[in-house]
Amino acid sequence: MIGIILVSHSQKITDGTKEMIEEMTGKCDQVRIISAGGTGDGRIGTNAIMIMEAIEANKDCQNIFIFCDIGSAVLSSESAVDLIEDSELLSKVEIIDAPLVEGSFAVAVKSTVTQEKEEILSELSYL
Repeated sequence: MIGIILVSHSQKITDGTKEMIEEMTGKCDQVRIISAGGTGDGRIGTNAIMIMEAIEANKDCQNIFIFCDIGSAVLSSESAVDLIEDSELLSKVEIIDAPLVEGSFAVAVKSTVTQEKEEILSELSYL
């Protein structure tokens, strides 16, 4: 299984992106998507602890890809990764430099066909 974590300053953006991807992929067993947008209490912003919890919720995944929108979404994701002490879990995590919506969609769709990291990430070259 591939884990995808969506990080934006807006929970509405990550919830909507998750909904669109699940609609297009049929909520398949090969991909787990977690929305980690906003601050967790309804405000605009990002939350490193919430992102870390999303990473830990995907610990059984083969790979975990984090997609961010702008600025502190990346910084909070990096901080969340720094908080992970489990080296095995940490080795599965990658912050992806690609557009949040298009990148996560492409990776999710490709993950329904293959679980090979290189093949999955090759889809990003088309963006």
